[in-house]
Amino acid sequence: MQYFAKQLSSTELYTNASSILVFTDLDGTLLDHDSYSYEAALPSLNQLKLLKVPVIFNTSKTFMEVLELQKKMSLQQPFAIENGSAVCIPADSPIHHDELSPLNVGKQHWKIKTFGPSYPDICQYLSVLRQKYHFRFQGFNDMNVAEVQLNTGLPKYDAQLAKQRMASEPLLWNDSDEQLDLFIKKLEAHNLAVIKGGRFYHVKAKFDKADAMLWLTSTYQQHYQRKFTSIALGDSDNDRSMLEQADVPVVIPKKHSSALMINHPNSSLAPYPGPYGWHQSMQQILHSMINGA
Repeated sequence: MQYFAKQLSSTELYTNASSILVFTDLDGTLLDHDSYSYEAALPSLNQLKLLKVPVIFNTSKTFMEVLELQKKMSLQQPFAIENGSAVCIPADSPIHHDELSPLNVGKQHWKIKTFGPSYPDICQYLSVLRQKYHFRFQGFNDMNVAEVQLNTGLPKYDAQLAKQRMASEPLLWNDSDEQLDLFIKKLEAHNLAVIKGGRFYHVKAKFDKADAMLWLTSTYQQHYQRKFTSIALGDSDNDRSMLEQADVPVVIPKKHSSALMINHPNSSLAPYPGPYGWHQSMQQILHSMINGA
């Protein structure tokens, strides 16, 4: 695996690291598939923090879910939520873009860029489709917290966070495949997309994790007036576009099924699933920056 050909000193490592952005999926990638632990990745996370390299979560999780996780990890970095539906940046960050709007949550102040319609607008259109075509589905907006718990296996507090959405609606499809095809066509005509997850379909704007990554990378480059190298780590099909459009993509193998195959000349496969594989791959990348590989 070769990312940087020439040998670098430790001082040069800091210089190179200042032009790196790390984009990472969470579940099954930075977080263990079963325990949701990130402990095995802590050595690399701490090293990246020391090098002042942003570790940018690019996830299907909601704003409130990511805030809670960043709090646990003592992080405050930009992140993308709901499969690329929005990008969030701390309000005190020097990174700025005219399309960012203020977002205040308690004592925390953020800036947000939402791609496409808001969550209420999406739910309103879904209601219109349901009434007109009698589609049978159940979205998070239709469920109370207990029902979200039942359908996701999340604890009550986490289910509450998962319901606080901004730009996408997960739903259970309870209708035929023919109706699903019609449903997707009607959404596409309204500039909305349907992403198939493990159990849920996600209705959202026609933007994905790659769009969020590219927008944020461009925003960094415009602010600092230099090129940034994007490193992306992910394990699932909804990470594919992000991985294939990153400069340095790392596929994290799955615990219980075959690894994702992507089309990229510089792709690599982490040696282990989850956060330990994340850590090992990041160490290899950082090592190659110093010594070549």
